[in-house]
Amino acid sequence: MTTIDSCARVLKTPSGTIRFPAYVPVTTFGGKYPLDALIQPYLPRLAPAVMVSHHYARQMKERPRLPLMIDSGGFAALFEGSRILQRDGLGVLEINLGETPELLTPWEVLEFQEQHADIAFTLDFPIPPNLDLKDSRKRQKLTIANALWALRNRRRKDMCLYACIQGWDVESFTACARAYVEKGFDGIALGGMVPRARDRVLVLECVRAVRNEVPTLPLHVFGLGHPEFLADLFSAGVDSVDSSSYVKAAADGHSWTSNSRLLDPAVSDRLSIALSNLALASGAMLPLVHRIRDDRFRN
Repeated sequence: MTTIDSCARVLKTPSGTIRFPAYVPVTTFGGKYPLDALIQPYLPRLAPAVMVSHHYARQMKERPRLPLMIDSGGFAALFEGSRILQRDGLGVLEINLGETPELLTPWEVLEFQEQHADIAFTLDFPIPPNLDLKDSRKRQKLTIANALWALRNRRRKDMCLYACIQGWDVESFTACARAYVEKGFDGIALGGMVPRARDRVLVLECVRAVRNEVPTLPLHVFGLGHPEFLADLFSAGVDSVDSSSYVKAAADGHSWTSNSRLLDPAVSDRLSIALSNLALASGAMLPLVHRIRDDRFRN
Protein backbone atom coordinates (compact mmCIF):
# COMPACT_ATOMS: atom_id res chain seq x y z
CA MET A 1 0.00 0.00 0.00
CA THR A 2 1.33 3.46 -0.91
CA THR A 3 1.29 5.72 2.13
CA ILE A 4 2.44 9.27 2.84
CA ASP A 5 4.00 10.16 6.17
CA SER A 6 3.44 13.91 6.39
CA CYS A 7 5.51 14.29 9.54
CA ALA A 8 8.67 12.63 8.29
CA ARG A 9 7.95 13.72 4.66
CA VAL A 10 8.47 10.32 3.14
CA LEU A 11 6.50 8.45 0.51
CA LYS A 12 6.21 4.69 0.97
CA THR A 13 5.72 2.75 -2.25
CA PRO A 14 5.68 -0.98 -3.08
CA SER A 15 9.25 -0.66 -4.38
CA GLY A 16 10.72 1.34 -1.51
CA THR A 17 10.54 4.54 0.50
CA ILE A 18 11.27 7.96 -1.03
CA ARG A 19 12.56 10.51 1.44
CA PHE A 20 11.82 14.15 0.69
CA PRO A 21 13.22 16.39 -0.57
CA ALA A 22 14.21 14.17 -3.47
CA TYR A 23 16.14 14.66 -6.70
CA VAL A 24 14.82 12.07 -9.16
CA PRO A 25 16.93 11.34 -12.25
CA VAL A 26 15.24 10.89 -15.61
CA THR A 27 16.30 7.90 -17.67
CA THR A 28 15.24 6.34 -20.98
CA PHE A 29 15.01 2.92 -22.57
CA GLY A 30 15.19 1.82 -26.16
CA GLY A 31 18.76 2.69 -27.13
CA LYS A 32 18.30 6.27 -28.33
CA TYR A 33 20.50 7.54 -25.49
CA PRO A 34 23.16 4.85 -24.84
CA LEU A 35 24.64 6.68 -21.85
CA ASP A 36 21.41 6.12 -19.93
CA ALA A 37 21.84 2.34 -20.16
CA LEU A 38 25.33 2.63 -18.63
CA ILE A 39 24.03 4.75 -15.77
CA GLN A 40 21.02 2.60 -14.87
CA PRO A 41 22.86 -0.07 -12.84
CA TYR A 42 24.05 2.68 -10.44
CA LEU A 43 20.65 4.34 -9.93
CA PRO A 44 19.56 2.25 -6.90
CA ARG A 45 22.68 3.45 -5.08
CA LEU A 46 22.54 7.10 -6.13
CA ALA A 47 18.84 7.97 -6.38
CA PRO A 48 15.66 7.60 -4.30
CA ALA A 49 13.55 6.88 -7.41
CA VAL A 50 13.71 7.14 -11.18
CA MET A 51 11.48 8.95 -13.69
CA VAL A 52 10.70 7.52 -17.13
CA SER A 53 8.42 9.06 -19.71
CA HIS A 54 5.56 6.90 -21.01
CA HIS A 55 7.15 6.82 -24.49
CA TYR A 56 10.43 5.35 -23.23
CA ALA A 57 8.85 3.23 -20.52
CA ARG A 58 7.03 1.26 -23.22
CA GLN A 59 10.46 0.16 -24.46
CA MET A 60 11.51 -1.03 -21.00
CA LYS A 61 12.57 -4.70 -20.92
CA GLU A 62 13.49 -4.84 -17.25
CA ARG A 63 12.03 -2.76 -14.47
CA PRO A 64 14.45 -0.62 -12.43
CA ARG A 65 15.20 -1.84 -8.90
CA LEU A 66 13.88 1.28 -7.17
CA PRO A 67 10.61 3.25 -7.07
CA LEU A 68 9.50 3.98 -10.61
CA MET A 69 7.76 7.18 -11.65
CA ILE A 70 6.09 7.20 -15.08
CA ASP A 71 4.85 10.46 -16.53
CA SER A 72 2.30 10.68 -19.32
CA GLY A 73 4.51 11.84 -22.17
CA GLY A 74 2.22 14.83 -22.65
CA PHE A 75 5.26 17.00 -23.37
CA ALA A 76 4.93 15.68 -26.93
CA ALA A 77 2.18 18.29 -27.31
CA LEU A 78 5.06 20.70 -27.90
CA PHE A 79 6.31 18.73 -30.93
CA GLU A 80 5.72 20.24 -34.33
CA GLY A 81 2.64 18.75 -35.96
CA SER A 82 1.10 17.48 -32.72
CA ARG A 83 -2.57 18.20 -32.11
CA ILE A 84 -4.65 18.19 -28.93
CA LEU A 85 -8.08 16.69 -29.56
CA GLN A 86 -11.14 16.50 -27.34
CA ARG A 87 -13.02 13.21 -27.07
CA ASP A 88 -15.94 12.79 -24.68
CA GLY A 89 -14.66 15.71 -22.65
CA LEU A 90 -11.14 14.33 -22.29
CA GLY A 91 -7.89 15.39 -23.92
CA VAL A 92 -6.21 13.14 -26.48
CA LEU A 93 -2.86 13.89 -28.07
CA GLU A 94 -2.21 13.18 -31.76
CA ILE A 95 1.53 12.94 -32.38
CA ASN A 96 2.75 13.19 -35.96
CA LEU A 97 6.36 12.02 -36.10
CA GLY A 98 6.08 9.37 -38.80
CA GLU A 99 3.81 8.31 -41.61
CA THR A 100 1.02 7.21 -39.25
CA PRO A 101 -0.18 9.52 -36.47
CA GLU A 102 0.08 8.11 -32.95
CA LEU A 103 -2.65 8.74 -30.39
CA LEU A 104 -1.87 9.21 -26.72
CA THR A 105 -4.98 8.82 -24.58
CA PRO A 106 -5.59 9.11 -20.83
CA TRP A 107 -6.95 5.55 -20.68
CA GLU A 108 -3.92 4.07 -22.46
CA VAL A 109 -1.54 6.00 -20.20
CA LEU A 110 -3.33 4.97 -17.00
CA GLU A 111 -3.51 1.30 -18.02
CA PHE A 112 0.23 1.18 -18.71
CA GLN A 113 1.08 3.03 -15.50
CA GLU A 114 -0.99 0.62 -13.43
CA GLN A 115 1.00 -2.26 -14.90
CA HIS A 116 4.42 -0.79 -14.14
CA ALA A 117 4.52 2.40 -12.04
CA ASP A 118 4.83 3.10 -8.34
CA ILE A 119 3.99 6.76 -8.99
CA ALA A 120 1.92 7.88 -11.98
CA PHE A 121 1.29 11.32 -13.45
CA THR A 122 -1.91 12.20 -15.29
CA LEU A 123 -1.95 13.11 -18.99
CA ASP A 124 -1.36 16.84 -19.19
CA PHE A 125 -0.75 19.35 -21.97
CA PRO A 126 2.08 21.86 -21.45
CA ILE A 127 1.26 25.51 -22.09
CA PRO A 128 4.31 27.28 -23.55
CA PRO A 129 4.88 31.00 -22.97
CA ASN A 130 3.14 33.28 -25.48
CA LEU A 131 0.52 30.69 -26.47
CA ASP A 132 -2.76 32.53 -27.12
CA LEU A 133 -5.26 32.61 -24.27
CA LYS A 134 -7.91 30.49 -26.02
CA ASP A 135 -5.53 27.57 -26.62
CA SER A 136 -4.04 27.98 -23.14
CA ARG A 137 -7.44 27.64 -21.52
CA LYS A 138 -8.26 24.62 -23.68
CA ARG A 139 -5.06 22.86 -22.64
CA GLN A 140 -5.65 23.58 -18.98
CA LYS A 141 -9.29 22.47 -19.11
CA LEU A 142 -8.37 19.15 -20.72
CA THR A 143 -5.44 18.66 -18.33
CA ILE A 144 -7.84 18.97 -15.39
CA ALA A 145 -10.45 16.74 -17.05
CA ASN A 146 -7.86 14.01 -17.67
CA ALA A 147 -6.65 14.15 -14.09
CA LEU A 148 -10.12 13.84 -12.59
CA TRP A 149 -10.96 11.02 -15.01
CA ALA A 150 -7.82 9.10 -14.00
CA LEU A 151 -8.72 9.48 -10.33
CA ARG A 152 -12.22 8.08 -10.91
CA ASN A 153 -10.97 5.19 -13.04
CA ARG A 154 -7.86 4.08 -11.18
CA ARG A 155 -7.86 0.47 -10.02
CA ARG A 156 -4.50 0.05 -8.30
CA LYS A 157 -4.78 1.70 -4.92
CA ASP A 158 -1.11 0.99 -4.12
CA MET A 159 0.00 3.15 -7.06
CA CYS A 160 0.41 6.78 -6.11
CA LEU A 161 -1.48 9.09 -8.51
CA TYR A 162 -0.28 12.67 -8.99
CA ALA A 163 -2.51 15.25 -10.68
CA CYS A 164 -0.65 17.47 -13.13
CA ILE A 165 -0.89 21.25 -13.03
CA GLN A 166 -0.53 23.45 -16.10
CA GLY A 167 -1.00 27.21 -16.51
CA TRP A 168 0.40 30.37 -18.06
CA ASP A 169 0.76 32.72 -15.09
CA VAL A 170 0.63 32.56 -11.29
CA GLU A 171 -3.15 32.94 -11.19
CA SER A 172 -3.82 30.18 -13.71
CA PHE A 173 -1.41 27.74 -12.06
CA THR A 174 -3.16 28.49 -8.76
CA ALA A 175 -6.60 27.89 -10.29
CA CYS A 176 -5.47 24.55 -11.71
CA ALA A 177 -4.16 23.46 -8.30
CA ARG A 178 -7.44 24.52 -6.69
CA ALA A 179 -9.33 22.13 -8.98
CA TYR A 180 -7.58 19.22 -7.25
CA VAL A 181 -8.07 20.24 -3.63
CA GLU A 182 -9.53 17.45 -1.47
CA LYS A 183 -10.36 15.31 -4.50
CA GLY A 184 -8.31 12.33 -3.30
CA PHE A 185 -5.08 12.59 -5.26
CA ASP A 186 -1.89 11.25 -3.68
CA GLY A 187 0.20 14.18 -4.88
CA ILE A 188 0.39 17.04 -7.36
CA ALA A 189 2.92 17.80 -10.07
CA LEU A 190 3.71 21.25 -11.41
CA GLY A 191 4.51 21.37 -15.13
CA GLY A 192 5.36 24.16 -17.54
CA MET A 193 8.33 25.43 -15.52
CA VAL A 194 11.13 24.40 -17.90
CA PRO A 195 10.48 27.12 -20.54
CA ARG A 196 10.11 29.61 -17.68
CA ALA A 197 13.15 28.43 -15.72
CA ARG A 198 15.24 31.54 -16.45
CA ASP A 199 12.71 33.60 -14.53
CA ARG A 200 13.37 32.01 -11.16
CA VAL A 201 11.30 34.60 -9.34
CA LEU A 202 8.25 33.58 -11.37
CA VAL A 203 8.94 29.88 -10.86
CA LEU A 204 9.15 30.29 -7.10
CA GLU A 205 5.99 32.41 -7.07
CA CYS A 206 4.16 29.62 -8.90
CA VAL A 207 5.53 26.99 -6.51
CA ARG A 208 4.49 28.96 -3.42
CA ALA A 209 1.04 29.69 -4.84
CA VAL A 210 0.45 26.02 -5.63
CA ARG A 211 1.79 24.96 -2.24
CA ASN A 212 -0.61 27.37 -0.52
CA GLU A 213 -3.55 25.78 -2.33
CA VAL A 214 -2.42 22.22 -1.58
CA PRO A 215 -0.41 22.46 1.64
CA THR A 216 -0.15 18.80 2.65
CA LEU A 217 0.17 16.65 -0.48
CA PRO A 218 3.59 15.87 -1.98
CA LEU A 219 4.52 18.49 -4.58
CA HIS A 220 6.63 17.44 -7.56
CA VAL A 221 8.07 19.82 -10.16
CA PHE A 222 8.86 18.54 -13.63
CA GLY A 223 12.18 19.15 -15.32
CA LEU A 224 14.00 21.48 -12.91
CA GLY A 225 17.14 19.82 -11.66
CA HIS A 226 20.14 22.11 -11.72
CA PRO A 227 21.78 21.92 -8.28
CA GLU A 228 22.07 25.71 -7.96
CA PHE A 229 18.27 26.00 -7.90
CA LEU A 230 17.37 22.99 -5.77
CA ALA A 231 17.71 24.64 -2.36
CA ASP A 232 15.36 27.47 -3.34
CA LEU A 233 12.80 25.03 -4.76
CA PHE A 234 12.86 22.83 -1.68
CA SER A 235 12.61 25.85 0.63
CA ALA A 236 9.56 27.04 -1.33
CA GLY A 237 7.76 23.79 -0.60
CA VAL A 238 8.78 21.39 -3.37
CA ASP A 239 9.15 17.78 -2.25
CA SER A 240 10.68 16.31 -5.39
CA VAL A 241 12.02 17.26 -8.81
CA ASP A 242 13.00 15.22 -11.82
CA SER A 243 15.63 16.07 -14.39
CA SER A 244 17.88 14.72 -17.11
CA SER A 245 20.25 17.69 -16.76
CA TYR A 246 22.81 15.59 -14.85
CA VAL A 247 23.34 13.35 -17.90
CA LYS A 248 22.94 16.08 -20.52
CA ALA A 249 25.72 18.03 -18.83
CA ALA A 250 27.88 14.90 -18.70
CA ALA A 251 27.39 14.26 -22.41
CA ASP A 252 29.12 17.61 -22.97
CA GLY A 253 31.82 16.81 -20.43
CA HIS A 254 30.48 19.34 -17.91
CA SER A 255 31.09 18.44 -14.28
CA TRP A 256 28.94 20.08 -11.64
CA THR A 257 31.35 19.13 -8.87
CA SER A 258 34.25 21.09 -10.36
CA ASN A 259 32.12 23.54 -12.36
CA SER A 260 34.32 22.88 -15.36
CA ARG A 261 34.35 20.95 -18.61
CA LEU A 262 36.36 17.99 -19.82
CA LEU A 263 37.28 18.41 -23.47
CA ASP A 264 36.64 15.46 -25.79
CA PRO A 265 35.45 13.07 -23.02
CA ALA A 266 35.48 9.33 -23.66
CA VAL A 267 32.38 7.24 -22.95
CA SER A 268 33.83 6.19 -19.58
CA ASP A 269 34.45 9.86 -18.75
CA ARG A 270 30.86 10.76 -19.56
CA LEU A 271 29.63 7.95 -17.33
CA SER A 272 31.81 9.07 -14.43
CA ILE A 273 30.76 12.69 -14.83
CA ALA A 274 27.07 11.76 -15.01
CA LEU A 275 27.35 9.72 -11.80
CA SER A 276 29.26 12.52 -10.12
CA ASN A 277 26.64 15.07 -11.16
CA LEU A 278 23.84 12.82 -9.93
CA ALA A 279 25.58 12.17 -6.62
CA LEU A 280 25.97 15.92 -6.07
CA ALA A 281 22.31 16.63 -6.82
CA SER A 282 20.92 13.72 -4.79
CA GLY A 283 23.35 13.97 -1.89
CA ALA A 284 24.52 10.38 -2.37
CA MET A 285 28.02 8.96 -2.03
CA LEU A 286 29.75 8.43 -5.38
CA PRO A 287 31.47 5.05 -5.96
CA LEU A 288 35.24 5.59 -5.70
CA VAL A 289 35.96 3.98 -9.06
CA HIS A 290 34.01 6.71 -10.86
CA ARG A 291 35.74 9.75 -9.39
CA ILE A 292 37.70 11.85 -11.89
CA ARG A 293 40.73 13.99 -11.18
CA ASP A 294 39.82 17.69 -11.24
CA ASP A 295 43.05 18.55 -13.06
CA ARG A 296 41.65 17.01 -16.25
CA PHE A 297 39.00 19.70 -16.51
CA ARG A 298 39.13 23.19 -17.91
CA ASN A 299 37.13 26.11 -16.55
